[in-house]
Amino acid sequence: MRAAAWNDDNTLDIIDLPPPAAGPGAVLVRVTTAGICGSDLHFYRGQFRGIPGMVPGHEIAGVVESGEGFAPGTPVAVQPTIPCGACPACRRGQAPVCPDLGMLGISRPGGLQEYIAVPAANVFPLPAGLPPSAGSLAEPLAVAVRALNRSGIEPGSRVLVLGAGAIGLVSLLVAGETAAEVAITARYPHQHLMALSLGASAVHVPGSPELRAWARTNPIDLVIETVGGNADTLAEAVSVVRPGGAVVALGLFTADVPVSARKIVNQEVRLIGSVLYGHESGGSEFGDAVAMLERHARKLMELQTHSFPLDQANEAFARALDKRMGPIKVSIEVSS
Repeated sequence: MRAAAWNDDNTLDIIDLPPPAAGPGAVLVRVTTAGICGSDLHFYRGQFRGIPGMVPGHEIAGVVESGEGFAPGTPVAVQPTIPCGACPACRRGQAPVCPDLGMLGISRPGGLQEYIAVPAANVFPLPAGLPPSAGSLAEPLAVAVRALNRSGIEPGSRVLVLGAGAIGLVSLLVAGETAAEVAITARYPHQHLMALSLGASAVHVPGSPELRAWARTNPIDLVIETVGGNADTLAEAVSVVRPGGAVVALGLFTADVPVSARKIVNQEVRLIGSVLYGHESGGSEFGDAVAMLERHARKLMELQTHSFPLDQANEAFARALDKRMGPIKVSIEVSS
């Protein structure tokens, strides 16, 4: 089968691999679509070191080939995290901090291959009527579901999302199910337009005086930071949230960044970290995201702005990096 794998130059080679076999308790999935995540781009830029020969891709949609409990041909989303299930973190429902957490596309071969064998517990049938490619959006949506679960958001809240990449935009959608008002910051015109299409109450320029003026007259209950990298957005989040409000740090940071400890302490700001997804009140956050796909199908499908075949994987990554070309979510069509 064909696959894309990291090489020594942090780009991708198209290679041939033997197809995997699904043993007991596993499901063989023919991968149709794999989305490119911001964390994948950190590897492509060389900020993180990819393992040569490793197949990336953790936003995975496909169709069941075989596996007990699933009818062949069933369109599915694949949860890429594989926790141990037995450690204290897993028993608390905090699988993201499992010390033995496996991750498809990071520590185990991922979705940029024509077939993948995964535990049956990681396979989620899509709601009826959705195109198979929609399954690749379940993973970023699940990241936002966990962030909002951890935030303590209350009905009627005013929320500000920092960053209008794919994670920021799906956070806007998830927050909008509870909040009375969700504003967002966007750096590029196409992000601005997409945010309005998804229901943003206002779109601000990051770090602008207008944003700070708006925050002074519209107290913000919750700020969701989705930019990460080495940006100063976490400090901005703490500076604009109201006294007693909350900040969820959701962006993947590549460096430690300063924040105002004085405001956190003196104004009782709650600073909350969130990564991946686990189990909240006994339910699967990834499963909740799959259910949300049906509720927001039309809006979510708007996020899939660009698509490339597997043999153009490098071109797909380059397009995802070039925000001037208008990408939101770039996907790779692995097989038809």
